[in-house]
Amino acid sequence: MSRTLFVLGPVLMVSAVLAADVKQPESIDSLATHRQVAVISMADQERPLKINAFCLNGNDQIVAACGNGPGEIRLIDQNGTILRWWSVAVKPEAVHVADDETILVGGEGKLFRFSSDGKELQQAESPHAAALRAGTEQLRKEAIQVLTRSSNTLGARIELYERVIAQLEEKGKKGELNDQEQRMLNLLPQTLEQFRKQAALQPEQDEKSGPSEEAIQQQVANLIKSKMRISSVSSGADAVFVATRSQQGYGYDVWKMDREFSAGKIIVTGLRGCCGQMDVQCCRNGLFVAENSRHRVVRYDADGAEVTSWGKQDRSGVDGFSSCCNPMNVCFNKAGEVFTAESGTGRIKRFTADGEFVSYVGDVDLVPGCKNVSIAVTADAGKVFMLDLTRNHIVMMKPGSAAKDADADTAADGRTEGR
Repeated sequence: MSRTLFVLGPVLMVSAVLAADVKQPESIDSLATHRQVAVISMADQERPLKINAFCLNGNDQIVAACGNGPGEIRLIDQNGTILRWWSVAVKPEAVHVADDETILVGGEGKLFRFSSDGKELQQAESPHAAALRAGTEQLRKEAIQVLTRSSNTLGARIELYERVIAQLEEKGKKGELNDQEQRMLNLLPQTLEQFRKQAALQPEQDEKSGPSEEAIQQQVANLIKSKMRISSVSSGADAVFVATRSQQGYGYDVWKMDREFSAGKIIVTGLRGCCGQMDVQCCRNGLFVAENSRHRVVRYDADGAEVTSWGKQDRSGVDGFSSCCNPMNVCFNKAGEVFTAESGTGRIKRFTADGEFVSYVGDVDLVPGCKNVSIAVTADAGKVFMLDLTRNHIVMMKPGSAAKDADADTAADGRTEGR
């Protein structure tokens, strides 16, 4: 059995605790073009694995990247039945179905291409992985900066988390915890323990001596592991694109390669994303980036030249994108329209390729948070799918107004289980 451990960063956790009582944006059901009709859960009781990302193939079947490494690619129908699966040597972090129906997979600095029936056709190191290994001196400098900065705040964080946990435990004894606070109480002790372990690796030393060599090497290893992650993979007629963390700092880059995963070069740099998430997807109209920390979608041509951008931060989510960092994900229908997904509200919107607003699709019922919410639509947009990472299922929507449909409440609560 494989298990995914969710660790929230200090800013996100404290914000979640403080914002527990903040009223969320109202539903836009009355304006929505689609309503939630089913929840797709995999029938995988013998080998349950976490869904990391998904997309659709040409038959509108779900292609899911699952597990922590080694992982699996699973082909799933809309009842949750696993039709086919095959192993991947790494944690599959991103997945994409190319125009020729081959399946691209990225994870832990590796790229794969599989046939539609799971035969491995290609495997290569992602171009950013080689660049990271060649830049260890720069990573060392970054590691020292991180350790020097964190050593001044680690003790304060430990005290803060201890205090928050104590407060939540006291509320729990009185039976006053809401669902969000209970989730926080389940997660905070894990992060607190990590902070304590970090503190134990930092022996007492004067300011001139700086971090220990052991701490520096460990931090370099942590940076490499984090930056090896492949946030998204996509392809055009003759190119493959991957989004990865930048070699320096906390931004993101887009790399372009040929179909053989060679001749890699950076075509976009300086993108800003939150929580390891940067979704970059390709269609005939170019590259579209869900630059969540800037609350916008950016459209580039295939060589990385910016064509246009749209979006702004908006608490209500009416004219812009809501929550701290959105939109998180994008996808397209056959007409080339752009669908955006917001992880804080489950909100889906529809735009032209030039950024003109078309319609609200609707709000998906999901556990909010700063995370990947992979989204996919059928060619005619008759069905829309979104990943609820926390609940490990995929929500399906169909055209219809939940506010006006008499059986909407029943449908929204419906669960489609694989048989």
